[in-house]
Amino acid sequence: MNQQNSTRNIIRIALFLVIGAIAPLLDTTMTNVALATIMKSLNVSVNAVQWVTTSYVLALGITVPVAGWATNWYDGKRLYLDALIVFLVGSVVSSWANTLPLLVLGRIIQGAAAGVVVPLITTLIVQVAGSQGLGKLMAIVGMPAVLIPILGPTIGGYLIEVGNWHWIFLINIPIVLISLALLAWKMPSFPAPKAGKLLDLPSLILLAGLFTAAIIGITRFSTGATFTSAKVLTPLLLALALLIGYVLYAWLWPQKALVSLQLFKSPTFAASTLILMLSGIAVNGAMFLLPLYLQNSRGLSVVWSGTYLIAQGVGLLVSRSQIGKLTDSIGARWVVLGAIVVAIAGTLPFVFFTAKTSTWLVLAVLFVRGIGQGGLTIPVMADCYTGLSKQLIAEATTATRMLQNIGGAMGTAVLATIIQHELPSVGLNVAYQTAFMWSVGFIAVTAIPAWFLSHGRRAK
Repeated sequence: MNQQNSTRNIIRIALFLVIGAIAPLLDTTMTNVALATIMKSLNVSVNAVQWVTTSYVLALGITVPVAGWATNWYDGKRLYLDALIVFLVGSVVSSWANTLPLLVLGRIIQGAAAGVVVPLITTLIVQVAGSQGLGKLMAIVGMPAVLIPILGPTIGGYLIEVGNWHWIFLINIPIVLISLALLAWKMPSFPAPKAGKLLDLPSLILLAGLFTAAIIGITRFSTGATFTSAKVLTPLLLALALLIGYVLYAWLWPQKALVSLQLFKSPTFAASTLILMLSGIAVNGAMFLLPLYLQNSRGLSVVWSGTYLIAQGVGLLVSRSQIGKLTDSIGARWVVLGAIVVAIAGTLPFVFFTAKTSTWLVLAVLFVRGIGQGGLTIPVMADCYTGLSKQLIAEATTATRMLQNIGGAMGTAVLATIIQHELPSVGLNVAYQTAFMWSVGFIAVTAIPAWFLSHGRRAK
């Protein structure tokens, strides 16, 4: 048992799990770079093309609660491999798509699979490791999110340049097949504990309905409807009603609810989930915004826009090498507050950039932004699990992933809305500058919940 739980063995398991995340993460970053090309190819607007990313996030968010439950009842390895097979199917459908509805269908299938793969990595690692060295482990688990933003946009841009946007999905097929073969051969089994809560349909319906209604309301707002219109208010009010309904249900039947209200008694967990949602708005929204800005405002090709984003990936890589250790040493509070300052410093200049701004200055700012982005994710993900019992780990992962995905969808929708509303009156460059200012505001607000994160050395 000691050998199984040794740091070396835990790191080895983390690396095997990370391999399976390569295709979903690579696909996401390549898709962002391809949005402008897909818009022209399918003759759709910015608001319509955002469904390529929003549908993925929506499907992912609905699947997350099921993944949290399934971890307790099914072998983790089998669950992981099956999810990758579903992702493969979604990639095939997306690669065949010649209309936006078919592409969205493929993205929904991919998102449903990613909703199992992504949270399963964290859940299984925390179950094996407990609270020991979570900062370092989250840095390892997050490594694909560092390396792939370096490679994904450039690979995606090159594939589009020499072929077409369909290749950003076709490339997933050999990657997933190789991952499946390697994981089936080398990844250890994760026997199901056969304990915990059963799949509770009322919980699932309430959570899935809440997530879906919120995303639909946000997306309708982004497609031009006013906030006070029935098209926007109806789904948002429904989401609020479902949230209240879930809280009441979880309070009355705590032994059944998929996400326990007991989680939110922990100040660090409550603060972490709020930060993940806000940073999802700032980080995911900007990842949607940056490739469009580089291609439309600065006139770069898809290859060059991807190459520019390497600077941000390098910044992420630099920060990840130290942030995990720093979080384990001094806690998450001061690391996140410092990262907020750095992230603002790496986003605010875009409010003033023009098409003539020096390339080297843009690259330097993207590098700084990457450093700040790394500091907004590792410490918070580690702090989510501080002091939680093993029985609550899967539920904690479910809650954090759902809120992070809602934040990501909100970020994409809000920034797309700002660009679309500003464009007719102020022009392209000012519209993007305004969107970046909103992104800065979302980053700054995260400082409030960041104060409630843990501080001081973590217990070993």
